[in-house]
Amino acid sequence: MSIDIVQYASADSLTECKIHYSFADTAMRYITKVEGYSASILFNATCTEIRTNKQITKEWIVDNISQKPIVLHEKNMIGSTSIFLYPGNYTFTLSAKDLNDTNRMYTSSNTIRVTSYNSQNIQISDPLFAIAIDPIQNDAPSKWSSQFSRNGLSIIPIPTLEIIGLNPSLQVYSEIYHCSLQDSLDMYYQILDAAKRELVTIPLMRLTIAVSQTEQVIIPLDGLASGIYYLNMKVSSRKQKDSATVEKRFYVINPEMPPEIAATFSEDELFQQSEFSTYSEYRIIEEYERAKCLANSSEIALFESLTLLNAQQKFMYRFWKERDPNTDTPINERLEEFRKSVEYAQSFFSCPQYSEGWKSERGRVMRKYGKPTQVDRKYMGNSSRPYEIWFYSEIQGGATFNFVDMKDINNHILVHSTAIGELRNENWYNEFANTDSNNAAGTNTGVPR
Repeated sequence: MSIDIVQYASADSLTECKIHYSFADTAMRYITKVEGYSASILFNATCTEIRTNKQITKEWIVDNISQKPIVLHEKNMIGSTSIFLYPGNYTFTLSAKDLNDTNRMYTSSNTIRVTSYNSQNIQISDPLFAIAIDPIQNDAPSKWSSQFSRNGLSIIPIPTLEIIGLNPSLQVYSEIYHCSLQDSLDMYYQILDAAKRELVTIPLMRLTIAVSQTEQVIIPLDGLASGIYYLNMKVSSRKQKDSATVEKRFYVINPEMPPEIAATFSEDELFQQSEFSTYSEYRIIEEYERAKCLANSSEIALFESLTLLNAQQKFMYRFWKERDPNTDTPINERLEEFRKSVEYAQSFFSCPQYSEGWKSERGRVMRKYGKPTQVDRKYMGNSSRPYEIWFYSEIQGGATFNFVDMKDINNHILVHSTAIGELRNENWYNEFANTDSNNAAGTNTGVPR
């Protein structure tokens, strides 16, 4: 789950903390109802003021109904809600519980500083990065939920802060407060690289039309390689002679422009430029769980001893850096191969028991060893359950993995392998695949490999 909190000024000295969140549609368990396949998640957001220990809590339920079973990941669910807080330092905790499967639960906690917007000087809200910003037409129904409505606009957030595409652009919404009427504002949008070095500055001039007003801009990101960047926004009042600045990090993912590695970057700068430095608590744990099958016992013990998010992020950065077969290229080929295996597993190994296919037995083997050289498949027959035999020519001189689908639900269990360190059972076919009681002797049936 990804979370982005954007702060705006509100009435009565309060600050509106707008919580934007997104999660995969496969993260929910679906049950059959009259209206279709239904899933529900109970969210709880708790803000604890650190000085007084006073708590503000909000709960809400997110439903999703589909006319077909959700087995493969198709989209991310996006939502928004608001909590109103007085300025100060808070511990923010967001939990999500699947109402159809109480074993599925997500919790994220971090510290936030709630800004005061009571100054008489000019101020600017946090920037909101958006997929789309559309005017709301009063005489036409909006295609977006009212939860995304603000000041006559439908603003669809990007909680991941990832700007993805071959021609990426950054759509930004913000609000400016305490403007002086009949004044002019100088806006400066700066794009900085991971080392906070200026890449481009876009100056704009705005006329003040109200004491508080909205600000929108679209910044083309063509030519930027995939990596970490910062948006620095500055607004200056020509009449009041004061200014305000905000900064926010984002990540560009352009498939045709891989990350650039500059020799002048320190290791810490390279880490800051990497995608790992942007990962949330949930994302970094998921990345670790996916890659755990590749880790040795020392690496497992080290990661599981880490409690700080930054330390976990740096661990995963170094984990994959050490496995990069060619550090002279901007792409980590081993990581790319691994992710392709995960993507394949997500697409083809999902089942009722594992909505995320990478968690299945076949998913683990594919993550650890890559795609097999050869796959022999046997579908359900009169005398056997479905099974698969994977052969790897490059592993230990040639190794096989035998999987059986015990319940014919696309959940193939590893029952035998010739690879070192894996389960070995030469009689796997008789014990697990064979359903012919007249041919179920306790010896090997001679099934190939």
